[in-house]
Amino acid sequence: MMTEYIVKNQERWNRVSSRQGNAYTIPYSHEALMALKDKPMAVALTVGANVPLSWFEKAKGKKLLGLACGGGQQGPVFAMNGYETTIMDFSESQLEKDRQVADREGLSLITVQADMTKTFPFADQSFDIIFCPVSNVYIENLDTMWREAYRVLKKGGLLMVGYMNPWIYMYDGEDVWEHPEKELSLAYPLPFNSRQLEAEGRINIDPAYGYEFSHTLEEQIRGQLKQGFAMIDFYESKDKNNRLSAFGSDYLANLSIKL
Repeated sequence: MMTEYIVKNQERWNRVSSRQGNAYTIPYSHEALMALKDKPMAVALTVGANVPLSWFEKAKGKKLLGLACGGGQQGPVFAMNGYETTIMDFSESQLEKDRQVADREGLSLITVQADMTKTFPFADQSFDIIFCPVSNVYIENLDTMWREAYRVLKKGGLLMVGYMNPWIYMYDGEDVWEHPEKELSLAYPLPFNSRQLEAEGRINIDPAYGYEFSHTLEEQIRGQLKQGFAMIDFYESKDKNNRLSAFGSDYLANLSIKL
């Protein structure tokens, strides 16, 4: 059973996806996919940078789990490039877009609706790659996610994950995005936890955005290492539309291997 804040975030993504309310909810057209077909595979874990192809070249096989990356974009790209692709997401609306694109293009792609804060519905050592774009910002505790990722990966399997650089959550998001003329000041201590801040009466949760959690770098990086992963590569990227990126990278991504 999903916790209350997860249910609200799920409802948010279904609602946003149904009206194509952001860039991640617009499935690729046939023309867009065909434009990518004869080019090197281009997929992103974060805004502002594609994943190095060298990361995929390290994989021992092509069984891939896309974790919380529905929407009819990256899943079909993987399938088109020969990956045995499963997409797991808690948003049925996002998964439906993967199915629509796959059916339209004659691609083989499996979709699974599930909550990544719970036990993943897959057997041990099922996948060669887990690909997780920025999404754990929507869950409060990362322990289950890292543990289950480790469990369902084969030995030598790769975890590719993108996440937010936590420092951006020190500033009020509405001021950052909606009031570019406003001088920014520090607003929240880290780690940012919107559920707790709401309970304390310090913020109101906008249903258009849902609940977010910054997480410490210990939770993000040491959380992987504690499960038995070894980190073997890393990069940063910037969202040019975020004015905070003028002062530092707002996204992080890493490649880890199951030892």
